Amino acid sequence: MKKIIITISIMALAVMLVLMLGGCTQNLASKLVEKAIENAAAQEGENVDVNLDEGQVNVTDAEGNEISIGGTTKPEGWPDVIPVNENITIQFSSTNKTDNKMNYSIIGTYDGTAEDLYNYYKSELASFTSEYDSVTDSGDSGKLYSLMLSNDVYSFVAYITEANDEVGVTLGVTEK
Repeated sequence: MKKIIITISIMALAVMLVLMLGGCTQNLASKLVEKAIENAAAQEGENVDVNLDEGQVNVTDAEGNEISIGGTTKPEGWPDVIPVNENITIQFSSTNKTDNKMNYSIIGTYDGTAEDLYNYYKSELASFTSEYDSVTDSGDSGKLYSLMLSNDVYSFVAYITEANDEVGVTLGVTEK
């Protein structure tokens, strides 16, 4: 599966070119890229089904495990009990399904301070159990806020970095 992911990354560049094309040409190019990824997987002994939708790469293997990479919105199915702060600008999102359990990821930037976002998630998910809670201050290099919380259904992780007045966010949710 590792080589498939590498191949998908390379093919993602091709997807960007596909998105620049219009109409029938775009549809034909999308189908060619899908087929190329599927053939590369087959050479590695993997059976996958690839669909390119609106800039996303969606892969399903023979066991039904799914990976969707490349969205800039909250992933479909993201649990309602875990809010995505409205001041987060999503730059990348993904989902994957392994052993019938969903995993969701968001990477983006935050318009505010890292400490504010960290406190937001501690407050919003106060009913969750704290598994890990850490603030690392690296001086001039910035700060890293790490938070891992869980309830009976989900595990949630937030990594929030702040350096040079820029705040980066990685959020992850895993079904138990």
